[in-house]
Amino acid sequence: MKGIVVVVVTFRRLPEIVRLVRSLEASTHPVLACVVIDHDGVGEVRQALLGEGLNVRVVEDSSNPGPGAGWANGARLALAEFGENLEALWFLDDDVVIPPDSLRILLEEKAKVSAGAIAPLLSDSSGDLWAFPEPRPPTLRPVIRKAKVPRDALDLLGSEPIEFCWATGACLLVDRGVIERVGFHRPDFWMLGEDLEYSMRIALLREGFFTCRVVVPHLPPPASDHVAARRSDYLKFSSLLQNLSYISFHVRGHMWRYLPGNFRRFFRTHGVSLETLRDAAVCLWSGAIGGHPSGHISGQQVRRRYLEPEVRR
Repeated sequence: MKGIVVVVVTFRRLPEIVRLVRSLEASTHPVLACVVIDHDGVGEVRQALLGEGLNVRVVEDSSNPGPGAGWANGARLALAEFGENLEALWFLDDDVVIPPDSLRILLEEKAKVSAGAIAPLLSDSSGDLWAFPEPRPPTLRPVIRKAKVPRDALDLLGSEPIEFCWATGACLLVDRGVIERVGFHRPDFWMLGEDLEYSMRIALLREGFFTCRVVVPHLPPPASDHVAARRSDYLKFSSLLQNLSYISFHVRGHMWRYLPGNFRRFFRTHGVSLETLRDAAVCLWSGAIGGHPSGHISGQQVRRRYLEPEVRR
């Protein structure tokens, strides 16, 4: 039987991955299977999902190489195991919750325009608009930024599918044929940005669309240790800056227009100091001039320095 295979990468988010799998079980359009790449690799995820009704494959990789490598490994496994029965891969974050009609509507909207990939809007825990793909038509870019809640986007942009320039990887449905043409997610981004680069490859084929008819909640767990959470945010943000710097100067598109705003947001979040100025400069130089995403050895400079015992934040 042909169908859709979900690919999820998870790391120490046991309640969230169980919640996601149970939301997939309630889908009005069933999936063929769910491949879970567990980067903690201690067996808890496998054990927790044993009793679920969904056809789940758990692959443990304690090396934790990052989401891009995880999605790529999961995609390879799905293609090898399901062969010609695989119609499309549905790449999901472990902290999204899939409303029951989401897949059915995504498939309907994808068929309308013969898209090779389609994404929804994403909402946060308050129901506000959390993220949206970048529309290809330039006139729509300032319009969608006026939306505060997903309903605003639907009212402003309408219900027809819209071509995107890029989309986040929290929820992206990609046809098998497109995957065979663009390949897999890159493993050298470490954290954040690998999904943007991947969707930009799809967009170059003019195959990527999004719909305002589907809204998927993105619900990461609240931080229990605020010191650790701030450190994690700093490292992820640094990775994002290097990856966006790389994309802006080495991938075709207009990401460079948003690069200054992301650096400003970094300084607003973590302050202006010798350390933050130095780390931001390293990220910009390594990505833009060096031509390396943050998974390269150049990206480890910030991580090593920030994790040194004498550093205090």
